[in-house]
Amino acid sequence: MIGAGIGGFCAAGALSSYFKEIVVLERDAPPPSAIPRAGVPQDRHPHLLLASGLQALGDIFPGFEKDLVDGGAVSINAFRDIRYERADVGALPQRDCGASLLCASRPLIEYVVRRQVAAIANVTLRSHCRVTEIASDAIRPSVRYESAARELAAVEADLVVDASGRGVPTLGLLAALGWERPLETVVGVDISYATALVRPEGTSLDGQILVTLPDPSSSVLSGLTLPIEGGGCFVSLSQYGATKQPETWQDFLALSRQLNTPTIYNAICKLAPPDGLRHFVFDESRWRHFEQLQRLPRGILPMADSLCRFNPIYGQGMSVAARQAKLLHEVLDRVAGEADPIEELQAAFMAEVGSLLQAPWNMGVNADFAYPGTRGQRPERYEESRQFEAALFRAIVSDPVVHRAFSDVLQLIKPFDLLQDTDIRRRIDAHVVVKNA
Repeated sequence: MIGAGIGGFCAAGALSSYFKEIVVLERDAPPPSAIPRAGVPQDRHPHLLLASGLQALGDIFPGFEKDLVDGGAVSINAFRDIRYERADVGALPQRDCGASLLCASRPLIEYVVRRQVAAIANVTLRSHCRVTEIASDAIRPSVRYESAARELAAVEADLVVDASGRGVPTLGLLAALGWERPLETVVGVDISYATALVRPEGTSLDGQILVTLPDPSSSVLSGLTLPIEGGGCFVSLSQYGATKQPETWQDFLALSRQLNTPTIYNAICKLAPPDGLRHFVFDESRWRHFEQLQRLPRGILPMADSLCRFNPIYGQGMSVAARQAKLLHEVLDRVAGEADPIEELQAAFMAEVGSLLQAPWNMGVNADFAYPGTRGQRPERYEESRQFEAALFRAIVSDPVVHRAFSDVLQLIKPFDLLQDTDIRRRIDAHVVVKNA
């Protein structure tokens, strides 16, 4: 296992009952508690486990939800505890749509996952191991790495899961073999974040999420608040293509006043100033289409961000990584008795992972291209999809059935095709606005 992030650890947990030994190689040393780590520069910003991701983690690690709650995670009902504001329809009704979230900081989520993995007897974590390459002799691959003592070492394996984040080890192996590289779909978003950790005791921020979205034709500024453990709350402002970020709390407050509504500003303007601001810049979403290759080197399996790196503003990354790990487990359960389960695992996982990625990718990319500065090729039938989205949100405001369906799709509990169900589509089509020619 290359990488000890959410993707690598989830894969280790999912595969642990099928392999004699699992070794996780990590270039950093994961901290002993729920504190930020150097290898995750974005972990001081809001992260969200969607309902489907929470479910997948619970399936992989029994007791995960209880441990997260014990660590202080905040329970949120979707959409009863979410104020979701759009420029075109205003605030969505705060209805109970049947899904529950647990909000926590990424350090806490990773810490709970690490503790779960540490309890698995046949999983070993090797820290301070910088992977240099994957080698393959067509029978068993080996991972070469540099240890903390600057010594070169290697470990052979039946299966190498590349959860390194950018897929560099797998791409390097393909280049060394002279094999075809995967095609890539890249969407440049150039989105920057400024985040403050505040203490909102007794305010409207307690126990709910606030989301304020702009009119993309006139603004690039979004706002989000997310309650976390310990009575804290992340407040984050994100901008597409921004050339300047707020450096002080007063700058932050001034920028929040430019949001489409005053909701977030009013909620934070009287709070005590936080201990500094955190910044993060995300340049592009990238899908490396390993799933389209005719073959992969034997025993090599890229997953998580090595496969697909999502715009983090939509909170999909951790949940999709957990769902990929769950898919690994399900596939192995089917092929474990085959004559060559490794080859069958590679083929079946790659045949199915594309459909798992497609819905969250499309939802994010379609929203990104509403902003004029987004780089890349627009999806097919893009304008039609934008008109459908506008009608969808008009229907959500007045129709609880459509709202529930949207919540299930957004949380990746149900497939996107649910919105094309005959009854749901009829309800949405009733809100289509026909423009005069």
